[in-house]
Amino acid sequence: MRRFVARLAISIALLLIALVAIMMAVGYFVYALYLWLAMYLVPPAAAVVAGLIILVVAAVLALIARAFMRGSKRRDKDYSSMTAAETAAELGSLLGDKVQGFAQMNKSTSMLTALAAGFAVGVSPKLRSLLWRIIKKMT
Repeated sequence: MRRFVARLAISIALLLIALVAIMMAVGYFVYALYLWLAMYLVPPAAAVVAGLIILVVAAVLALIARAFMRGSKRRDKDYSSMTAAETAAELGSLLGDKVQGFAQMNKSTSMLTALAAGFAVGVSPKLRSLLWRIIKKMT
């Protein structure tokens, strides 16, 4: 029994150390995002945009976790025989259905998110040109 408790204590300690390391890494990534945005926006706007991006990512992760916890309805498809492109298309379709359902259930939140994204792009001409170059490269 002592051996089990010792292993459990070591496992919990390692898990806590890993969580602290993950939180530090997230903090550094957020700071790096802020510094990158500060090149294109004034510092207060860069902070707001970085915060909004982090909140949107957190909301998307919460929605994904909620969908997994709820237990989604399985479609009767054989995924093992699909090609990579078909699997990606099916995954995109499932994600699109989830996002559309969320947007229909939360119309005001969806509108505010779209307005915030539009504001973030509209604030800086450099950011607009950067996004325009990215879109041109993709097409």
